[in-house]
Amino acid sequence: MKTIAIIQPKAPRGAGWVEVQNPSAADLDSLGYPHKSWVHEPTGLFAISAVEVANEPGQPELGPEYHLSVSLSGRRCSASDALFVLSEFDLLDAKEDNHVPSGQVRNFWRPVADSLSGYECPCAADEPAIREDKGDYIWRGITK
Repeated sequence: MKTIAIIQPKAPRGAGWVEVQNPSAADLDSLGYPHKSWVHEPTGLFAISAVEVANEPGQPELGPEYHLSVSLSGRRCSASDALFVLSEFDLLDAKEDNHVPSGQVRNFWRPVADSLSGYECPCAADEPAIREDKGDYIWRGITK
């Protein structure tokens, strides 16, 4: 049975975006999170837009969050590319939070509740930041 979500993933508002099928998003299907995949044909930027609930033990319950994963032709995009995509999806206030060494995507999160906009995961203070690409990409290991 397919779940119908009240809160839908963000969609791009500018020209050049095409919604595509994404077989690699099967994990989101299995978890029941609504998601859509988009390609910006002029640039090759790729985005998966989803609504997820990330419950971490001991962390505040934020409710549903917009999650935007961004890449460029199967590789990590630059921070300026990501800023363009965030603007297109009206998520400029989303916070980047990556937990994959040498990750090929950038992950951005923003609570759906406007009152929680700007929330930054406590991991940003608790987990060491590893910088790649001369500081353009930051990921944090899991320290427990």
